[in-house]
Amino acid sequence: MISVVSVGSLKTSGSSTVALTLASVAAAADIPVLLIDAARDGDLADWAARGAVPSKIWVERSRDEAAMERLVRAARKRGDLVVIDAGDEAAMIRMAARLSDRALIPVRFSPLSAQYAVETDRMLADDAGRGRRSRDRCFVASAVATIPSRIARSVETIIAESATARLPIGLVQRAAYEAPFLLGGTIFTLEEEVAPGLDRARAEAASLAYEIGILGARQEKASPARREMVRKAA
Repeated sequence: MISVVSVGSLKTSGSSTVALTLASVAAAADIPVLLIDAARDGDLADWAARGAVPSKIWVERSRDEAAMERLVRAARKRGDLVVIDAGDEAAMIRMAARLSDRALIPVRFSPLSAQYAVETDRMLADDAGRGRRSRDRCFVASAVATIPSRIARSVETIIAESATARLPIGLVQRAAYEAPFLLGGTIFTLEEEVAPGLDRARAEAASLAYEIGILGARQEKASPARREMVRKAA
């Protein structure tokens, strides 16, 4: 199981949604998780202020490299997962990626988002000699939607410019993923009546977390909640 994940792209592409969703999966699987809000807008800090934060999640608002490094180092020692929302600023994306085992580059289904994602990938490739030696990066679809085939082909062509891996599953554009930012809580604690599509969102989010490596622990050593989460994601 990987320990530290960063999320960020030079074009706003749902980094906070991806970060919160992954942290929510971890918490539901009984994995302690530190959620670092390093994004310009501070959406995760605002989410935490609404209350109803699961006991397995704690949120730190930090945009200082030394402070973030201390937080990450302490979390690694505890064996906790760290998810960093780096937002859309180049310096913050680089900083978060250097601390991470895996940097996620979110991509919305639009040519502009894809172009910025590829630019982000190139930036991180140029920075690959810094930070953790074993770190890698991949693209992740952050808002899959039904779109005209010509746009889909355009997005595919742009992303194909890079040899960086693309995860086979992403997050579909669902109201369920936005509900926690409006109501507090997570997709695993909210009720279906207030956020339609939660069941699908939960299964989808667990599958994404599994692909990223967040749910990759050996099942026989995992808690019952984590084993069930991995079973559903597989």
